[in-house]
Amino acid sequence: MTLHRASLILLYLITIVATAYLAATGAGYYGLEVELRPDHSLHESYKPSGFIGHGLGIVGSLLIVMLLLYSARKRFRRMQAWGNIRYWLNYHIWMGVTGPLLVIFHTTFKFGGIVAVSFWSMIGVALSGVVGRYIYIQIPRSRSGHQLSAAELDELDREMMARLSEFGVSEATLAALQSRDASDGSGWGALWRWFLEDLAISFRLGAVRKALLAEGKISRHDANEAIRIIRQRLVLRRRIRFLHTAEGLLHYWHVIHKPFAIVMLVIMVIHVAVALLFGYAWIWKA
Repeated sequence: MTLHRASLILLYLITIVATAYLAATGAGYYGLEVELRPDHSLHESYKPSGFIGHGLGIVGSLLIVMLLLYSARKRFRRMQAWGNIRYWLNYHIWMGVTGPLLVIFHTTFKFGGIVAVSFWSMIGVALSGVVGRYIYIQIPRSRSGHQLSAAELDELDREMMARLSEFGVSEATLAALQSRDASDGSGWGALWRWFLEDLAISFRLGAVRKALLAEGKISRHDANEAIRIIRQRLVLRRRIRFLHTAEGLLHYWHVIHKPFAIVMLVIMVIHVAVALLFGYAWIWKA
C-alpha cells in the first residue's frame, strides 16, 4: 500500500469517526427546537459560537478555502512540479467532503438568511463535485494525471489485448461483452448510460469468470487477473468512444460548478468577518 493511499484511508476514517461521534453525542441537542436548546447541557459547547461548534466552523471553513489549492496547482506553472495532480485531486475531494460536513454540524442544522445561500451553495459544490469526479475519470489519463494521446491509448489497448490472449480470451468474447447500444452517446444523458454500464459490467464479468474456470485451462488466480484486465479494457474502450462527449461535459460542468463555489466562498468570508467584528466568535469570548 502506497503512502498516498494509506493517508487517504486515514483521512476518511477520521472523517467517518468524527461524523459518527458528533451525530451520536449531539443527536439530542440537534433534534431540539432552537428555543429549547439553551437549556440543554451541550448548548454552551455545541452552539455555533461555542467551543466545539465554533471549532468545527473554523476547521470546516479552512478545508473549504484549501480547496482552492487544487485550482492553483492546475493553473500556475510554478506549481506544476508539486506532486502528482491525481493525488492533489484525491485530497481535494476529501476536503470537499469533510469541510461541508463540519460546517453542517457548525450550523447545528439550523440556518437562514444570507448564510442559507452560502450553505446551499456549499451543498451544490459538494454534489456537483461528485458528478465532476465521475466525468473526470471518463477521460483516459496516465498515472501522473495527464490526458493520454490517441497513440498512447492505442498502445495501451494493444498491451491489454496481448495480456488477455495469454489467458485465452478472444476478441469475440470481448466484443460480446462490449455494449452494442450506440444511442444516447452525447449530452448529459451519457452520464446515466455510463453509470448503468459500470454496474452491468460486474454481472457480465461474473459469467465470463465462471466460463474461464469451467474450461480448466487457467488457475483461479489467472482467471481473476484476466477479469481485472477485461474490466479495464471494456472501460477504456468506452472512454475512447465517448472521449469528446466527456470533454464537453467536463467543460459544462465547470460552468455550473464555479458559480456555486464563488457564491459559497464570498458569503462565507462575509459571515466570518461579521462573526469576528460583532464578537459572535467563541475566541473573542474566551
